[in-house]
Amino acid sequence: MKTVIFDLDGTLLDTLVDLKNAVNHALNYFNLPEKDLEFVRKAIGNGTTVLIKRCTPSSLNDDERKKVFDVFKKYYLEHYDDYTHPYEGMKEMLENKLKGKVSLGVVSNKDNDLVNKIINKEFPGCFDIIQGSYLDHPKKPDPYLINKIIKENNLNREECLYVGDTDVDKDSATNAGLPYLLVNYGYRTKEEMKKLCPNDTTIADIDSLYNEIIKWVKL
Repeated sequence: MKTVIFDLDGTLLDTLVDLKNAVNHALNYFNLPEKDLEFVRKAIGNGTTVLIKRCTPSSLNDDERKKVFDVFKKYYLEHYDDYTHPYEGMKEMLENKLKGKVSLGVVSNKDNDLVNKIINKEFPGCFDIIQGSYLDHPKKPDPYLINKIIKENNLNREECLYVGDTDVDKDSATNAGLPYLLVNYGYRTKEEMKKLCPNDTTIADIDSLYNEIIKWVKL
């Protein structure tokens, strides 16, 4: 059975408002200027540590930035699902169209325990493989997490497809030697993806994504 590995934020789930709220809670705590939704959207992609670095003033040192991150993390762990929801049509595609025909996986730069909580809440029993990140190990676009999935689940690399929504996802798949599909309904627009990945065609909606997955799977 072939395997489709999905990115989480901006691909499976719209997590933007909860991330923005957590960022601004931490910034407010330290009397730092808030960031609007658009800024946070563009800052997402390399994990929450990098997100906080992009959202805090460059004048902060590493210790100060870590304190902001710790406040962000504590708040986000308590409010990660206030507004988070699957993109329209995603749950139906996974549960009613793909489940049982392909093995389903998810890989995220979010903390592994949190990824498991989110997926088990939003898509209970749907995913065969759930993989988040660890504090002292590389995050995407490093291939570590994808390679871990492939090794631990005895997968054939040639039978794995990666689906994501940013240039980080493209680089993650390329670094791991996987074919990939890129969507533009998530945290990068069609125009942004055209600049970031000029040689790739991106996918605008869930129905089109399903059709492309089926073409690859050759069901």
